[in-house]
Amino acid sequence: MALTDSNAFVSMSSSADQDYPPSNILDPSENIFWMTTGLYPQEFIVTFKEPIDIREIRFVTSNVKRFVMFSTSNQEPKNFETILEKTLPNSENRLQTTTHTLDRSLEVRHFKCVILAGYDSFASVHALKFDGGNNRSGKKY
Repeated sequence: MALTDSNAFVSMSSSADQDYPPSNILDPSENIFWMTTGLYPQEFIVTFKEPIDIREIRFVTSNVKRFVMFSTSNQEPKNFETILEKTLPNSENRLQTTTHTLDRSLEVRHFKCVILAGYDSFASVHALKFDGGNNRSGKKY
C-alpha cells in the first residue's frame, strides 16, 4: 500500500515550491519529488490519521548529505524520539537509496525527517516508504 493510498498526509514542511510540493513525498513514483528551497536544515512531518506500525524505512533522495528521522505515537506532533541518523556519500546528483530496518516495530502517528546538510544548495526527496514487517498488519506503506 502506498502512502498516497493510506491515511497519510504531509502536515508540515520547511519549504514549498509549487512545482515540487511537499505532497510529492507521498507519491509512489520516484520521478515525482519534493525539492527543498535552499539553506539547511530542511524538514517535513508526515502525519497518519490512524497510527501505523513500521519496521523498515526506505528513503530515496538526491543531494542529501546528512539526515535524522524521528517518530512519535502521540496524538500531537511532539516528544519525538530519534530512530535514525545517517550521513550519505555524495552520489553526484544520482538517486540515493537508504533502507533501514528498525530493532523493533514502532507505532507511528507522526514521522519527522530533518535534512541537516546537503551536497548542493538544493536537495530532493523522491520516495518515503514504510514496511510493517511481521507485525499485526504486515502492511507496506
